[in-house]
Order: sequence, then structure tokens, then C-alpha cells
Amino acid sequence: MAVKIIAHRGANRYAPQNTIPAFEKAFELGADGLETDVHLTSDGVPVICHNYTIDELSNGKGTISEMTFEQFKSYDFGSYFSDRFTDIPAPSLEELLELCSKNPIEILNIELKPPKDNNLSVVKKTIDMVREYGLFDKMIMSSFSASVLIEAKKLDRNCSTAYLYSPDKKEFYRVFTRIEKFAHEIGACAIHPHEFFVNRQLVEKAHNEGIKVNVWTVNKKSSILKLADYGVDGIITDKPDFARQVLLEAGQEENPAE
Repeated sequence: MAVKIIAHRGANRYAPQNTIPAFEKAFELGADGLETDVHLTSDGVPVICHNYTIDELSNGKGTISEMTFEQFKSYDFGSYFSDRFTDIPAPSLEELLELCSKNPIEILNIELKPPKDNNLSVVKKTIDMVREYGLFDKMIMSSFSASVLIEAKKLDRNCSTAYLYSPDKKEFYRVFTRIEKFAHEIGACAIHPHEFFVNRQLVEKAHNEGIKVNVWTVNKKSSILKLADYGVDGIITDKPDFARQVLLEAGQEENPAE
């Protein structure tokens, strides 16, 4: 099967990450799916932003969970990228789902950060809203937190989940030598490793357990080709158009124009 191309925070090399223009561009470039991040505002609205705070990429400062939705929407998330995107706000999850419902999408990878207050209500709100837009069968909920994924499966055993892992997370050294077994134990249907930790043996072991492998964040030609050769299921990339072209030239998928 062809490797799926998943646009990391949208097509973030063309437009500010995790904004509607970045997601629109990803669809324009033919990405199979999107990867994004969801948090809750203080009044309980699911919104799109990578970090817990808005400090890095907006003209404001503060923690998302401590600001209202109205406050969150008042900030500029586009100027850091280019003057062409001045006053572009970060979207709500609902705005993103509205866009997805009008475009061909195979994978909607929603990452949930572990809530710092241990309030897992973001899991139910995300599932309910995705289902409302008819995209539940397209969603895969990923997290570095096993607790988040276990909660998702408790709420709906049919919810597709993926365990994210990297060495800066506390669970990593406990599970990475048996990651495919761990994913199976928590009901995850996929693992999302950094490309550094992926080899052919890992992919084969995961597939033997019925676990898919979607790898982040893959931008180099050599890595794309290597991972495709290993048989990974998805490549999460900042450059969906480049990744697609690399695979086409390598004969890894059919040219949609033909």
C-alpha cells in the first residue's frame, strides 16, 4: 500500500503553522492527511495550537487553558511567518473540522498534549466534535500520554489512537524496547515514533501486532525513501508536496494525473 503523506501542522513551509491557510495549502498540495494539536481554553473550547502557551508564534503571551476563547482568537498567529498573514488567528477545532468536511481527507491526526491539570475533558470534547462533523472514521488521536489514549478508548472503543514517543518523555525508557507490545496493551492502533527510532525490524514487529507506523517529522529525501522501503504506513512531514514527489519518482505510488 502507498505511504500516506500527512502534513505536519498543515503545509507549514507555505503558511503559518496550525492556521487555516496552512491547512488549505496542505489540501491544495494533495496531502492525504493533516496533523495538528488541540487544547482547551478556560471556557472549554477546543482550539488549535502546538504549545500550551501562545508565546512563541503569536503577538501575545499566556497559557491557553487560562484564557477565554474570545481572548485566544484576538491574537495574531500569522505575522511571525510573513506580513502577508498579518492578523491571521489560530483556529478553533470546529473551524478546522468545517474545512476538512469540505475536502478529501484520509487521515486527521489530532495530537492531544497531556493536560497539566490532569483534566481529560479535552478527550471527550474532541471525539464528540469530530463525530459531529462526520470525520470520526478519519481521525487518529495521538498523544505522548498513555492516559489520554486510554481515556479515548474508554469513551469509545472504536476510537483510533496512536502512541507518540521520544526520549524527552518520561515513559520513553520504560516502553521503547517493547513499543509495539505496549501500544497493543493500551489499545492503540498505531505508533508515532521520531524517524531516528525507526528501522525495518520495528516496522515488521509493529505490523505483526497489527499496529501501524506513522513517522515524524520527515523532510529529507533519503529518509522518505528509506522509510518507504521499510514499509511504514505514514510519513508526517513539513513538506507534503516534496514527499509526494520523492515517492512518485521512486515509483512508490501512482501519479494521480495519469
